[in-house]
Amino acid sequence: MRQDSFLKGTAVLIGANAVSKILGAVFKIPLTYILKEEGMAIFNTALGVYSMILSFIISGIPLALSRFTAEEYALGNYSTVKRGIKVSTVILSVLGMAGTLILYFMAGFFAYSMKDPKAELAIKLISPSIFFVALGTVYKSFYQGCVNMLPTALSQVIEAVIKLVVGFLGAYFLRNAAIEITSAGAITGITVGEIVATLILFLMYIPSNKSLPYKGEKKRKRDICYTLASIAVPMLICSCISGSLDLLDVSLIRNSLLKIKFTPETAEKFLLNYSAYTSHFDNLSENLRLSIDGARWLYGAYSGYALTIFHLPTGIIGALGVSVLPLISGALAKKDYTLVENTASLSLKLTLIIALPSALMTYLFSEQLLDLLFHNTASAQLLKILSPCMVFVCVSQLFTVILHAGGKIMEPFFYGLIGMAIKLAVNFFLIPYPEINIFGAPIGATAEFLVIMILNTFSIKHNLHIRLNPSNSLLKPLFAAAVMGVVVYLLNDPMCIIFKSSSVALIITAFIGIVTYALVLLSTNCIQKKELKGLHL
Repeated sequence: MRQDSFLKGTAVLIGANAVSKILGAVFKIPLTYILKEEGMAIFNTALGVYSMILSFIISGIPLALSRFTAEEYALGNYSTVKRGIKVSTVILSVLGMAGTLILYFMAGFFAYSMKDPKAELAIKLISPSIFFVALGTVYKSFYQGCVNMLPTALSQVIEAVIKLVVGFLGAYFLRNAAIEITSAGAITGITVGEIVATLILFLMYIPSNKSLPYKGEKKRKRDICYTLASIAVPMLICSCISGSLDLLDVSLIRNSLLKIKFTPETAEKFLLNYSAYTSHFDNLSENLRLSIDGARWLYGAYSGYALTIFHLPTGIIGALGVSVLPLISGALAKKDYTLVENTASLSLKLTLIIALPSALMTYLFSEQLLDLLFHNTASAQLLKILSPCMVFVCVSQLFTVILHAGGKIMEPFFYGLIGMAIKLAVNFFLIPYPEINIFGAPIGATAEFLVIMILNTFSIKHNLHIRLNPSNSLLKPLFAAAVMGVVVYLLNDPMCIIFKSSSVALIITAFIGIVTYALVLLSTNCIQKKELKGLHL
């Protein structure tokens, strides 16, 4: 099997992630027109429960298998790689089926726990996805460990297309049914997409496995299980705790919204912001409390609109970590510490090159972005508050992967616990204030990932002894982003006057901004040839 270069594999995966995220947005944009805020809250509640159970089932094993494959592949132990895939297939098939059954038969329990009984049917219909995702994870981890990102990229794009078509049609044909049935119809797209993606990965794996020769050391199944478990079990424990805390966070947000005690003055200010978008707050002036439907609407506005745009760049950049892990793991196995440092430094720079302009554009044009994509600007301020968090999340994701590749499993988990504790505390104290309400959620998320990023940075330096030069990675992208920000800020109003459409003006302004950003990066020689040579490309 051929090993792709770091940049080629990263480019393929980032491109596929970009297409997948765009298709995901294309899916959610018309979906919001059908489901509205209430339906999106049901959809996202079911998706959140599914993600939690899925993380319990597969957490740690993809990382363990990808790292195991990368190390054995780098050492030429192809027979051990084959055996590791067989062992992992059995383990994940059993765990995946168990997860599917648990989610299906306990759907009512999870829905009521999340304070949204209407989500029960959607949870049941998404439950089969767990088995197929668990099985597909084996093949994805195999390819990623071999630094071949094409199969993963192809499956992601096809999955996104299937999810878009099936999910939208399901919601459309059930649009006149009760909102819980319409939301359940939309979520079936995820299940069908995962089934097709897993089938494609399996069909591609068959010839790849045959082409891998039986040579090198062949470790015993017991040793392979021990190696995988030494990584997967701590990750599973961490994931169980983290997933439970994520559910607690969602529940805390919903409960905190219901606890808000408005005064006539604060109720009037609140209504000025939201009464134009929904009728769920019509009785607020009399009751001075949010109804369950009102709290659901607010959470849907945050999770269905603001977070959808927020996750576009963070999800795309997440592909970089997938490419980094096997390369650093393989380099450590061969004790090539120069390659480790070069890879980490270049990865940080690439992350910031994408994250900084994304955060800036989201901050400057949050209202126009929401209007362009959803024709609904209710979440504009939420998205604006979230925008700096894009940088913190992207860098934190990368540093977590680097720490995992270096064998540091528990450190990122403990840092995540600290960050989550801060987030929960911020949500607990801020959201009940009527002047703040749902805005406490993005403030808490920003505080969480800022702390995680700082702690991860110190850990990489002191635990892995990887020397990163933040100024080298940050200054040039930051300068280019600042220049781009000035250009788009000055152009926006004239463009709106010329084209008399904020959407058209935004697209043209964004295009000019991207070109400006790219030219500044090139003129400052942001990525140098010696950095690429350091990766043996």
